Amino acid sequence: MSVELRPPRKEDAPAIADALNEFSRLVDFDLETPEEIVAWFSMRSFDFQSDARVALVDGAIVGYADATSRDQKVAWLDVRADPAYREAPPVLLEFVEGRGKELAPGGLLKAWTPENSRATRELLESRGYAFHHYSLRMLIDLAAEPPEPEWPDGLAVRTFRPGEEQAVYEVHQETFSDQRDFSRERYEDWSHWWLGEGFDSELWFLAVANDEIQGISLCRSEWGGDEDLGWVSILGVRRPSRRRGAGLALLVHSFRELRARGKKRAGLGVDAENPTGAVQLYERAGMTVNRRHIWYEKAV
Repeated sequence: MSVELRPPRKEDAPAIADALNEFSRLVDFDLETPEEIVAWFSMRSFDFQSDARVALVDGAIVGYADATSRDQKVAWLDVRADPAYREAPPVLLEFVEGRGKELAPGGLLKAWTPENSRATRELLESRGYAFHHYSLRMLIDLAAEPPEPEWPDGLAVRTFRPGEEQAVYEVHQETFSDQRDFSRERYEDWSHWWLGEGFDSELWFLAVANDEIQGISLCRSEWGGDEDLGWVSILGVRRPSRRRGAGLALLVHSFRELRARGKKRAGLGVDAENPTGAVQLYERAGMTVNRRHIWYEKAV
């Protein structure tokens, strides 16, 4: 079987989504939509003509891969293909490895895979990638109404107001600055993702003290094509308000609001070794691990 690569085009989005979703169905991963792929290609900082490739067999798209970097220190690699075409991932990986070395000279290459994608794990390990850490997808069942949140003294919750975009962005960047491999996101990229498709101001919850934002919970009404699953995309509390119960209150408030919209479950993603104790907080809120992803790394 001969595998050819070429740069993707926006009009390839439906075929790319089909190939990625064949992979996702096998390994129980979130489904992609053509609209999400077009949004990814439309991000100003992403040069998909240089940084991405589609794999073709007999002229049909069977896989996709890209390499990205914000800081020229770490290049993030994504390689996925229809499992019926096992010859495609090695060819795609070879391309993104080369591109990753150009984007992060002398830095690190980092690649991820769902834990139950044995073929991807074996491919990465055969190329010298070493296990680095797990990231978790955690869920909670919303059949029963969550309890009323207990807000710390001086904090109140409200929804986002137009004109607060920059303030929410700053709190997001600040509260995630102690995370592994953090690199400040450009506002243009942030607004492209967070204020674009799926944005719902009524699901952006702000914990406020003296009209200053101390914490944020930015939610979506669905995730991965699952209309029954509400998603907590970002949960962050500024350092002065940590260890006071603000994060737990924001999370429980988000669960209640998502349930009021008819969501049967709520979920989020988190680094298994999050330094702020986030995993333990989510467990206290009643969440459990639904699946794990493996992150690998290799020095350039």
